[in-house]
Amino acid sequence: MNNFYRSSKAKKVEIKNELGEVVDKMLREVPYSGQSIDGEGFMIEDFPDLNCDVEHSVLTKMEQQDIHKVINQLNTEERMIIYGIFFENKTQTQMAEIMGISRQMLSYKLKSTLNKMREMYMNKFF
Repeated sequence: MNNFYRSSKAKKVEIKNELGEVVDKMLREVPYSGQSIDGEGFMIEDFPDLNCDVEHSVLTKMEQQDIHKVINQLNTEERMIIYGIFFENKTQTQMAEIMGISRQMLSYKLKSTLNKMREMYMNKFF
């Protein structure tokens, strides 16, 4: 997800002691510049990132919640297949070994489970 504010670029900052002498110069992310246009106060350099679509982010989050509700309605074996492959990034071969079935059988069960989830999702929300 995109950050709403762009991060500022690193700038060379002078570190001064109590006497005002420069002790060190280092690169740091500085969110504000030292002078504003009129010479008083600070001027912000981080502007809102207009490419960040809040509506899209909210809809994506809602869809994820709905998909998790559908997954919770599956039986134990179907849920195990979905979580193993899509959430734990296991291969079909690894999941087949764990479940003690052939990879072809797992592939068939995965396909039927995804079709079942699609029907449940579409019937519930459309």
